[in-house]
Amino acid sequence: MNKRIKGFTLVELLAVIVILSLLLLLAVTTVSSQFKNSKDDLYDTQLNNIKLAAEMWGSDNKTKLNSISDCVSLTLGYLKEEGYVDINIKNTYTGELFEDDEVFVNITKETNRYKYEVEDDSSKLCSIVDFEDGDTNEE
Repeated sequence: MNKRIKGFTLVELLAVIVILSLLLLLAVTTVSSQFKNSKDDLYDTQLNNIKLAAEMWGSDNKTKLNSISDCVSLTLGYLKEEGYVDINIKNTYTGELFEDDEVFVNITKETNRYKYEVEDDSSKLCSIVDFEDGDTNEE
């Protein structure tokens, strides 16, 4: 009476559990890196949208832009006031809104064109111009 009981051995069950655990670990790692990459991409897109708003402002205000010497900084708040940015933009890293007076677009006059760079570091500011009365405020 040599009857064999059908089923899995403990070793076989443990092997399956280990393999599934490794697959789950790989999946979680991949998904978390994709979330981080999407946050990075969204942050870059948001900064690029601010830059595009400043470029539209520059296109609409060529005479004001021509009046600058080498470099000028526009604040996010100024772009909002002028109607070039119409929404509050959230920083994907902190979850907070970008502050109107803490995000700047530096516009640098080059030979035949202007260079636009978005900065959130106030140490990299050019002069801030109030185009309403023509005053330049050195920061």
